[in-house]
Amino acid sequence: MRQRPVARAFAFASVVAFGLASSSAAHAGDPVAAREQVKLGYQLAQDGKCEAAIPHFVESLKLDVKAITLINLASCEEKTSRLADALGHWVEARARAQTEGNAGIEEEAEKRAKALEPRLPKLTVVVAGAPADLEVTRDGVALGAASMGVALPMNPGTHTLVVHAKGHEDRAESVTLAEGENKRVDLKMGGVRVEKPATASAPGGDREARGMSPLVFVGFGTAIVGVGVGVGTGILAFGKASTAKDACPNERCTPAGIESVDSGRTLAAISTIGFIVGGVGASVGLYGVLFGKPAADSSVAVSIGPTSGALRGTF
Repeated sequence: MRQRPVARAFAFASVVAFGLASSSAAHAGDPVAAREQVKLGYQLAQDGKCEAAIPHFVESLKLDVKAITLINLASCEEKTSRLADALGHWVEARARAQTEGNAGIEEEAEKRAKALEPRLPKLTVVVAGAPADLEVTRDGVALGAASMGVALPMNPGTHTLVVHAKGHEDRAESVTLAEGENKRVDLKMGGVRVEKPATASAPGGDREARGMSPLVFVGFGTAIVGVGVGVGTGILAFGKASTAKDACPNERCTPAGIESVDSGRTLAAISTIGFIVGGVGASVGLYGVLFGKPAADSSVAVSIGPTSGALRGTF
């Protein structure tokens, strides 16, 4: 019977030892590199460069969590007006020092945390008539419904609050807090968002509004010129053929008939080329309508003669 308390004590000690071992394993990292980061941060802090020292302390904590690192970080955060961050790290340092069995750091962290609390500003955010899906962000961090109407500790300085509500425009407001100040902010939702109705536009409507592609003018202008030349020279070719027929009875041509035959062949060739050019131009114009990029300022002028055509324009 007398051995039971001893056995229980042994069992309890085993559990504590296992817990400490598990805690150490959970924070296993790179203690050597962590110590080096602490040294760098401590030297910078001693030189009055806390802004530069803070990243080294943060990096050290990522590698290996130690109470000594936490109090150095908290001290620098106090000196750079990060009071809310500093309070959190003083409290964490106290708990960590208890785990490490370091009474000196535990006492210091407790004292510094109590001294800091009165200096900490607090902000109460209220949104009257807020819908269930309302969201408020403070410096980009979302505040849940449980945070509304509660005095929350913050760092001194200027902070940005944004109200997001479905069907409303976002509304932003800035608030500046001094050390030890308690402030309440009553936020309002933004104005009702007006949705512009979608309007169906006719095919090509946007293209007309933005102007037409130069390919449209060049292509269809060339088509008009080509067809005009083809028609004009074709009519002349038929006329020359008629003249040649009268000047070449029984397939014997006079000099004038031979000239008419030659001219008719030349005009017929020109007419064919004109129609081909007109077809190519029409294809280019159609491509411009469907796929061409619009131009800011385009103009075109076409002139057609019986055996010639001209296309002038600016694009």
